[in-house]
Amino acid sequence: MEGEVALLSRTEQIEGFPKKLSVPERALYEEFGKGGEAEMVRLMADYFEQARTQPGGIKFDNKSLWSKIEEKLDIWFVDACVDHRVNPDVVPRAKEAVLHRLRDLLAKTIREQLGQK
Repeated sequence: MEGEVALLSRTEQIEGFPKKLSVPERALYEEFGKGGEAEMVRLMADYFEQARTQPGGIKFDNKSLWSKIEEKLDIWFVDACVDHRVNPDVVPRAKEAVLHRLRDLLAKTIREQLGQK
């Protein structure tokens, strides 16, 4: 009908993530995809380039790639929440969704790097 307003769902699902996200959580997730993701992919690629040239290769300890990713994400997430005027404690699934996306990107980067031997 003309003039009707479609009701928006209060939660939405994103591909590959098992939980539904609220509208503010979805906005943060999408913002990460537009800006923060490229920086993380670059960090991953650089890490594997360096690991290739060093004895001992790839390590996943407290000083490793995943720790660096989590630290950068924490900083990005706090800044994004401030920009959106959202309390980070109110949108925890946004961070979970971004971590899920980063795990997928890390797996993809590992496959690509192993294929470049």
